[in-house]
Amino acid sequence: MKRYTKTIDGNTVIKERNRIVINKDGMQTINPTHEMLLEDGWVEYIIPEPTEEELLLRAKAYVKNEIRRYDSSSDVNEFFINGLSVWLDKATRAGLKLRFEAEIAMGNENTSLWYNNMQFPLPLSQAMQMLYAIEIYASACYDNTQAHYANVEALTTIEECEEYDYKVGYPEKLNF
Repeated sequence: MKRYTKTIDGNTVIKERNRIVINKDGMQTINPTHEMLLEDGWVEYIIPEPTEEELLLRAKAYVKNEIRRYDSSSDVNEFFINGLSVWLDKATRAGLKLRFEAEIAMGNENTSLWYNNMQFPLPLSQAMQMLYAIEIYASACYDNTQAHYANVEALTTIEECEEYDYKVGYPEKLNF
């Protein structure tokens, strides 16, 4: 749908043709023709080409979105227990840490880790070490992701954005 622009009361107005009503000589034209619009002072609106700066900002935003998508995917958020793909988010890890610490304080030696209806019986000492390793892994992933964001912000050309490899630098996935 064509759009038209006109300055009305000092403000630039942009409207689609079917949204413009022309009032002239006490008459209202609800669906004006192109010629009627031009006669009333409307000019066909042409979307301006984005500047190099706008294109660079778009390219950076695209790469940052790809980083965000990659960082939240199983390409990063995954470790393995007995060959099974698992991920525990930060809240779950914190809850498990409290649980395991409470079980240790009560003199227990063993616990269970549940994931997708599967039970993994573990000695508490091993369970705590596993949580610590997962937290270190998650922190390293977070640090790497933040470094990628900073790197992208420092890029100065669209070509650099297109060539940027945001998948590098992540630690090797854990296997238990």
